[in-house]
Amino acid sequence: MTARSVSSDDLASLPLFRDLPTDELAALATVATRRHLADGETLFDEGEAATTLFHVIRGGLVLRAGGADGDVIVDTLAPGELLGWSAIGEGATTLSAARATGDTEVIALPVDPIVDLAAGGSRRSALLVRRLLGIAASHLQASRQQLLQVGREGVISGG
Repeated sequence: MTARSVSSDDLASLPLFRDLPTDELAALATVATRRHLADGETLFDEGEAATTLFHVIRGGLVLRAGGADGDVIVDTLAPGELLGWSAIGEGATTLSAARATGDTEVIALPVDPIVDLAAGGSRRSALLVRRLLGIAASHLQASRQQLLQVGREGVISGG
């Protein structure tokens, strides 16, 4: 995995930070990195400390979680998607392993500076908080939909 620097303008182009002033993103840009992964390369393993958000720029990621019967694919991510939002919680660990599908590029964003930016108290920081909570809510909704599908395979509905 190779890493390169990220600019404030790079961050401002991401949906999470859209409409936030680039000067407010400057501190975050100094600690963010652009990472390149080759096909099949691991971004992180299940059970590691979760301290980083990842925005998929190019390529994709497959998330696998281990169970008693082996690994199960729990999600796939494409360009434009955000991964690792649960790292915002205290003492978070990764719930799956993430591996690149094809030539992949992500922007890695340490969570602590994002929380600091969100806690700034301005109207713009409130926008960031709403976006972060919106991401969490959409993931909870997706999980709910998956749970509703469990056990419905093979159900005969008529005829």
